[in-house]
Amino acid sequence: MQELNFVQNNQNESTGFGINTGRIILGLSAIAVFTKVFGFAEKLVIANLFGTGETADVYFVSMGIILSVVFLAKELIYPSLLPVFTDSLSKPAYVSAALFRMVLLSAAVLLAAASLIQVVFSDFFTNIFAPGFSESKKQLTSAMLRLLTPAMLFLGLSTVTYTVLNARKKFLQAAWPELAARFFVVTGLIALVPILKIYALAAVAGVAAIGCFLAQFYFIPERKFLFKCEFPETGSYFKNVLVLMGPLVIGVIFSHIGGLVDNMLASALPSGQLSYLGYSKKLIDAILVIGTLPLVTVVYSQLSHLASSQDYYEFRRLVANAFRLLLYVSVPLACLLVILNQPLIRILFERGRFGSESTLGTSQAFMVYACGLVSFSLESLIVYCFFALSNTKTPVKVGIFCVCLDVAMAILFLKPFGCLGIAGAMVIAKTVKVVILFALLNRELKGVFFPSILSFSVKLSAATIAACLVLKLLSGIETADSFFHRAVFDLMLPSVGFLSTLIFMSYLLRIGECREIASLISHRKAK
Repeated sequence: MQELNFVQNNQNESTGFGINTGRIILGLSAIAVFTKVFGFAEKLVIANLFGTGETADVYFVSMGIILSVVFLAKELIYPSLLPVFTDSLSKPAYVSAALFRMVLLSAAVLLAAASLIQVVFSDFFTNIFAPGFSESKKQLTSAMLRLLTPAMLFLGLSTVTYTVLNARKKFLQAAWPELAARFFVVTGLIALVPILKIYALAAVAGVAAIGCFLAQFYFIPERKFLFKCEFPETGSYFKNVLVLMGPLVIGVIFSHIGGLVDNMLASALPSGQLSYLGYSKKLIDAILVIGTLPLVTVVYSQLSHLASSQDYYEFRRLVANAFRLLLYVSVPLACLLVILNQPLIRILFERGRFGSESTLGTSQAFMVYACGLVSFSLESLIVYCFFALSNTKTPVKVGIFCVCLDVAMAILFLKPFGCLGIAGAMVIAKTVKVVILFALLNRELKGVFFPSILSFSVKLSAATIAACLVLKLLSGIETADSFFHRAVFDLMLPSVGFLSTLIFMSYLLRIGECREIASLISHRKAK
């Protein structure tokens, strides 16, 4: 009886696709906002207590290595499992249950092996990825890597549960455990850092990762059959996951090599420059998670369903609409961040041991990364379009080329520009990647982006230029040197003027994406 009910529920979920896209995206955006608020609070705790000194460098390197492994797992599992699991939902329920069991157990074995390797060879990894550190910093980094192993293991496993929930269109159930984990990390650091110093991070991160995985696991129907049932032969679906994952292995390894090489190069620079890159890149990532990730998450799931049902007309329409919407958000936002880079960093970070020198260095790195915001936003959408079409080879080939370009330019720009050269190399490489993949996707989807994108780009450029002129006028107002006056006159007033002008010009030029965003905010169903 239990298995019969599971079959019926599985079929009911897979046949209906009437999702109120606007409410889902709005809910995910709200969760992303609070998640990043707590993530930013974590950085504030580190910045306030450790500034941009040696301990902060250890924090960014150790967390960078751990998150590189987690992102490696996510970038392998998410694009290869989601389309296959989506297809399995249209089959008898034991197919999805068997697939979930095989993927989860396989991921557990591989992550456990990686955890053991990290514990045994932590000193080796520290020497490889932070060769410019002093001996004391290397010892502290090695200790942190060993202590962060449980966090890496369970965060890696949560990529499986996250993917399955998104394939089942349970987007909010996949997202809110991450919010709860962030909240726990922040409160735990506030309570324990005065006692355990930097080691408090390992304790709270491990508990938060375990809780996040268990919460997501609870919402998956297949969990009931993880160890109870013997299923008919369904290995072909698992093989399909491996086939899609094959090219990704090389591509993802290369993409993470770029980030690790950046850390290696920055570790040889004067103390603090690695932290400049760390703070500014984390802030850009937070903006992307809040502004573009919710849309791309929902769109990728829908594209996978459309490709599975071979509804390519709706596929092309959804891709074009999502592309224009991301452009409408990212182009003005990039201009806003480039102009207001220093006031933003000062208001967010300048307190405690994070002084004016730290503000200047971080704001310069942040300005360079902000120039690439459009490319960062479009990259995920274009790559996931290929993944939804079960094409993982094309993005991987282009990605490998661009990683090599990134590393070469970072080495070339390191001496004359320091950490700014590292940031600039990444922006250029990502832009080249987006341009190449854009042209290839447009050809594969038979001109889906043209000619409508041309008229839209002209209108968006005019609206953004007008908004930037108002922003420059308002940002030149002299004010008292206090936190309140700086927050109001250096940041809030120029931003409000910029956004008001952009909205006015959008309505004047009849840019439909402005109305579409308004419909999302007002909870109307997105067209």
